Amino acid sequence: MVNQSFTHTLPALRVLENEHRFLTHEMNQWHAIVLDFENERFSREEGLVALQQLRKLVIEFIDPLKNHTEKEEKFLFPMLAKYVGSDQGPVQAVQEEHNEIDAFIGHFLHHTRGDLSQFTLQMMQDVVKDAGEAFEVMMIHFIKEENIIFPMVLSVLRANEQEELFEQLYTSILPES
Repeated sequence: MVNQSFTHTLPALRVLENEHRFLTHEMNQWHAIVLDFENERFSREEGLVALQQLRKLVIEFIDPLKNHTEKEEKFLFPMLAKYVGSDQGPVQAVQEEHNEIDAFIGHFLHHTRGDLSQFTLQMMQDVVKDAGEAFEVMMIHFIKEENIIFPMVLSVLRANEQEELFEQLYTSILPES
């Protein structure tokens, strides 16, 4: 992974930015398999193995993703909503994207549970599209948060609120071993 400097200096935003980078790294692991399906690089047998690996990687991704989004929904969004509202606008939009991401991942996992041995290569390519959509929504979502939501934190939250947010966000998103 390329060593990049942080965009933001505010500790709370560095926590979230670091989580975005970790999640992006993890997503890239399973998105490579999605791209191989899209580019028709698998025979049916190779596809079955790849689909099982993709499912495994997506399942491993869920806990860190959930831990990250729950922190945003519990701490970041309500704090911003006090100033900018939550019925419309950017806070509502990013919250809706969390639901959209969950739906794509849930749909993928639902359709890949159980015995996959009867799947044709076309069925595999079709079901993998949900994982690809989840990836696309997440990438746009991270960019939106970093370019719209994060600057809002800097412009509307008072210094003591920014410190409180850091204390709330400074927890690991990795599942406990």
